Amino acid sequence: SHTLAVSFALLLRFLVCHALNVTVTPGPVVLVTENDNLTLSCLVSQRKRTTSVLILRWFFSPLTFLIVKMGIRKRNLYGNYTYRFPQPKFHLHEKTEGEVYQLRILSVTGSDQGFYSCKVQEIRKHRDIWRITSNGTSTTQLTGKKIYSLTSLCHIS
Repeated sequence: SHTLAVSFALLLRFLVCHALNVTVTPGPVVLVTENDNLTLSCLVSQRKRTTSVLILRWFFSPLTFLIVKMGIRKRNLYGNYTYRFPQPKFHLHEKTEGEVYQLRILSVTGSDQGFYSCKVQEIRKHRDIWRITSNGTSTTQLTGKKIYSLTSLCHIS
């Protein structure tokens, strides 16, 4: 019984102390005017090792669609969700190396409303094999308000 309690305490300490802290700002809910641009920031802290590599993914839901992934080679790989739009709509930028990643959403529309999640995995190479050392996720909800011009509200017959 005592051994089980000690084992559980050590496991809990490992999970809490070695978790990757991921925060999306602004949040938890963002109100945006239609046609405005929006920047979401994914803040990453409490990395286990400074020599590790981060794999970062932005997702959009209610259905889970990959927007963009930044992998080991620091290239932005845009997912199938981005091809729904005739013009480039999303831009991922690493503002502070290993700490702040910004997702820019251009010309927000009603179809952009939903949940945006930043998922991060910390990996390191051990004996020529990449291993995950910690994970973290954070989500914000985007809601919008529509701005109507006077000409669209008035119909003259």
